[in-house]
Amino acid sequence: MDFAKPLSDLVKYLCGLASTLLGYIYNLRDNVRLLDEANENLKAESEDVKAKMEREEEETRARRTNQVANWLGKVQEFVDGADHVLQEAGERDRIKCLSRCLPRNCWSSYKLGKRVNQLLNEARRFQREKGEFKDFTLRLPPPQVLEMPMDKTVGLDVPLDRVWKWLVDEKQIRVIGLYGKGGVGKTTLMKRINEKLLHANHGFEIVIWVVVSRQMNEDSIRDAIRKRLHIQDESWDRWSQDERVNHLCYVLNRKKFVLLVDDVWARLDLSKIGVPHPCLENGSKVVFTTRSKQVCHQMEADITYEVECLMPEEALTLFKKNVGKWLENCHQEIQDLAKDIAEECKGLPLALITVGQAMASREHPHEWHYALKTLGNKPHELSGMEEVYHILEFSYNSINDSTIQLCFLYCCLFPEDYPIRKNDLIEHWIGEGLLGDTDDVYSMRDRGEYFLGSLKMACLLESVHDNYGELGDQFVKMHDVVRDMATWIARDRGQRENKLLVIEKEEELSAKIISKWEEAKKVSLWGKYIRNINQAPPRCSQLETLFVRETDVRFVPRGFFDSMTALLTVLDLSGNRNIELFPEGICDLINLRYLNLSDTKISELPKEIKNLTRLRWFLLNNISNPVTIPTGAIASLPLNVFSMWGLNLEKEEEMVEELGHMQDLTDLSISVYKSSSALKIFESFQRCIRRVRIYKCEDLTCIPISHSLKGSGNFSHLKMFHLTDCSMDVKMEITQGIGRDPNSSCFPSLIEVWVVNCGLLDLSWLVHAPKLQRLMVWRCHVMEKIMGDGIAREELAASGLFSRLESLMIFNNSKLRSICDHTLFFPPRVEFIIEGCPSLKKLPLDSNSTRVSFQIIGDKDWWAEFEWDPVTRVTFLRFDNEDLSGEEKMTFGEAARKLKVEDFDRAQIEFLPRNEAAGE
Repeated sequence: MDFAKPLSDLVKYLCGLASTLLGYIYNLRDNVRLLDEANENLKAESEDVKAKMEREEEETRARRTNQVANWLGKVQEFVDGADHVLQEAGERDRIKCLSRCLPRNCWSSYKLGKRVNQLLNEARRFQREKGEFKDFTLRLPPPQVLEMPMDKTVGLDVPLDRVWKWLVDEKQIRVIGLYGKGGVGKTTLMKRINEKLLHANHGFEIVIWVVVSRQMNEDSIRDAIRKRLHIQDESWDRWSQDERVNHLCYVLNRKKFVLLVDDVWARLDLSKIGVPHPCLENGSKVVFTTRSKQVCHQMEADITYEVECLMPEEALTLFKKNVGKWLENCHQEIQDLAKDIAEECKGLPLALITVGQAMASREHPHEWHYALKTLGNKPHELSGMEEVYHILEFSYNSINDSTIQLCFLYCCLFPEDYPIRKNDLIEHWIGEGLLGDTDDVYSMRDRGEYFLGSLKMACLLESVHDNYGELGDQFVKMHDVVRDMATWIARDRGQRENKLLVIEKEEELSAKIISKWEEAKKVSLWGKYIRNINQAPPRCSQLETLFVRETDVRFVPRGFFDSMTALLTVLDLSGNRNIELFPEGICDLINLRYLNLSDTKISELPKEIKNLTRLRWFLLNNISNPVTIPTGAIASLPLNVFSMWGLNLEKEEEMVEELGHMQDLTDLSISVYKSSSALKIFESFQRCIRRVRIYKCEDLTCIPISHSLKGSGNFSHLKMFHLTDCSMDVKMEITQGIGRDPNSSCFPSLIEVWVVNCGLLDLSWLVHAPKLQRLMVWRCHVMEKIMGDGIAREELAASGLFSRLESLMIFNNSKLRSICDHTLFFPPRVEFIIEGCPSLKKLPLDSNSTRVSFQIIGDKDWWAEFEWDPVTRVTFLRFDNEDLSGEEKMTFGEAARKLKVEDFDRAQIEFLPRNEAAGE
């Protein structure tokens, strides 16, 4: 009896042990399945962690935490081990060694079962650890210096060396003031300083670049500095102004910084902004540029330096550089004249660049003689800005077209440094009647584009750039000195200062200044610093154009327009997002031709709008709240252009019906929310529709293309087509009369198509859009092909499909597996952005596509399974200075690993034509 209990315990222990050991064997099949699931889940979770972590690193300049990095490393080791064990288990299963009964090799099964069980426990532990993560990344400090685009300069080495010595070596010099006339190269010198700070050893912890223009106030400068310091929006937005100043001062006091402030027009009190005054203790420095030596003294500069014009040899070098290399090999007479013309520019870089580029296409000596004679009649000394204007005026006079000159002067109505949207500018030109008085709006638009090209070639307008490069071809701007010159010309060369008024501050609306409107022909009130218009102007008998744009004004006072009824032709109230009521008096402006109420909160138009019997342009774009237009108020107007893009009409169907009775309408932009309206647009407005957005028409099942107009008559002016949030059974059909003839071109002008969250099966109708430039397909979950079946290779080639494509954006289309089954021919440079399309494995490219430069952006997982045929792969490849060779088939993931680009989540690979890649 004394041995019964111990013996019983021993038996229980041995039974339990046997049960555990046998369980490893008996449950092996189930545990392998569980391990496989856990392993796959862990792989997916680790990829998600990587994606989130890498996105944060890219977007917020951060680094991964040690906890996360350690976890990812251990998970990778686990996955490698689990894959090996699962492979071993799979091999055993295939040879029939695993079963519900005891296998022939119990010992190996026991070891495998025990290992599988251990791995299962490890997987569960990893999943618990992931749930304990608080942060994936830690924010890094801002970069020491921001790199800026920089062309090769002429004549700035000596000034740069001098300023660099003061900046780095002379400790007692804390504030450096650089002054000089407009266009002399002060900003370029500052960029050279920034570039040298980027590459040289100097001991500063951070370099901050701030541009100060006339309308920029202390708040804007303060905001630019805090963004450079990576101070978060959430904190900044909730702080008072004093708290912001104190925090900036607190942060900067603990850094040795360089503050580069460009284009200062008046004294800037750095302490009010939050910048501690540089001193010997903190070692910080401030460098600023200005056109006024007086500002240098007001800013208490320790040393001032005048940025002077170039020496004759340097000036000639810069001039020749802008004329072009052909000048080196041209007739000696032209080279001699070039030297004389460069001397007339008095070494002013802006003048040398402007005049040099104006002469770039002048290859006859008579043209150079004329240019020299014209410049010779101007003052010989650059005694001030007016003489700068005289030099710059040469480019203006060389246009030889008074209409283009007027279009150029019109740009003065836009604020300094403002990126001017090209379409916006051209529409104003047309509204003013500068491009002719015809109903053919599309010809006038083309003429406007031609004029813009002429002005850009004359260097009077320029493309818009930021720190990352060109913003695109949709904007232009005026150099501030060129704008000053244009304003001087527009004001009769300074003789009539009140002829053109541009007001960007509320204090400039005082009774004294507003009285000047009596002499004005054009007035522009622009910017958020205008919050109130407290009084109506005096008699404005000469006023032809009035801008009140992008202000913080909430209402226009009664009687404001009473004195403007005589001549006012253009009224632009766009961008005033606080104006909710239609301003009184507009309907009495009987000579009005152009009216823009876009981007306001106006909710209702008065019926008296029909009194504007000369109105040709009416823009009501992007008004978020529903808008009521009285029945019959618009139909009687002689509108050529009516734009309701992004507008939600209260009585949409009635308005669309009215549009059908407007015989003068040639340019219509509209957003529709009802299926009947959408059908009406496509049935009845082919001749004039320019932009159409169909939104949330859930019962829309078919958009028929009418066969009543053939060939180029079908939607000949349609530029943009957006289809958003329509029902899943939407189907686009090309009906009889059009067929598949690529020469019919139903959409000969269509350049942009967006299809978002719709049920189209394909977009084969794009074969009728030969000029398509931008295509976006997003969340179309039933679409399998963009170009469907049944389109022959010859038909695609003849149609010119995608031959002008600039960008193809494809997002979150789960079933999309093909863009096109045939190879497509693309323009010289095109961008593909592809994300969330797991079934898309190939692009419509072949070896002939190497004539094209592609920029392709896609998810890592997508790249990993991407496939190239051998010929295409070999002809495309040159990346990281290493070629891919060999004839074996290789996925893009394998290619990426070979090319040392494994660590990417959103990969961006740029394929160059083969001769470019080889540096030929």
